[in-house]
Amino acid sequence: MEAGWCRASCWKGETIDMRCLTTKEAENLFGQEGFSVKPALHLRRTTLVLRPDMASRQSRVGGRPPSDVGRLVDFLEAMNRWHSTYTHRLLWIDHWDDMFPSAYDLFVSARQGLGESRSLSEAPGHYFDPYPYDERDQTRISKEQARETGILIGLASLIIINGWDGWLIAGGSSDRIEFWEGNIFFYSNEKTHLANAESLMGQFDCSRDLA
Repeated sequence: MEAGWCRASCWKGETIDMRCLTTKEAENLFGQEGFSVKPALHLRRTTLVLRPDMASRQSRVGGRPPSDVGRLVDFLEAMNRWHSTYTHRLLWIDHWDDMFPSAYDLFVSARQGLGESRSLSEAPGHYFDPYPYDERDQTRISKEQARETGILIGLASLIIINGWDGWLIAGGSSDRIEFWEGNIFFYSNEKTHLANAESLMGQFDCSRDLA
């Protein structure tokens, strides 16, 4: 155990940056931002919640991801940049299922390929280290940042494809991005952040009609 999380057990004793987190580990890292987890494992749900007094001050912007699948990667990269730069990220799975047809096995296989042997029930969080996520010059983006961002985008894509529920949050902020049954919602109490979310949704021609 180190710094409040368990590292994924990686092949050949190696370690990677992306780490899967348990409920307790996620609360240890993001509790000071007002987040906690309410598990209901019989429903395959481990809900990440924000303190009610903080959530009540937030407004939201949302709709569907781009209808053009070819733009999904760029959309998710821009969505990650909506959060503050140089802060760690938590991609959290609230609800999942493995009903046929589903990409559940691909999601689990991706985690296993990254060295994670625990189930989604045991470790539903995916932690990513702080990087200058707002950097746009590819010559200045490190291999480590590119890899981390690629993993985040890949996992988030599968969440959307599966229609699962989850969240993308960042350290030092109560801002939230929600994945809900194929829809995307941005939550903030900052008008400029909400305006940026509106701009992002418009840039990628996202429908405001919910799935």
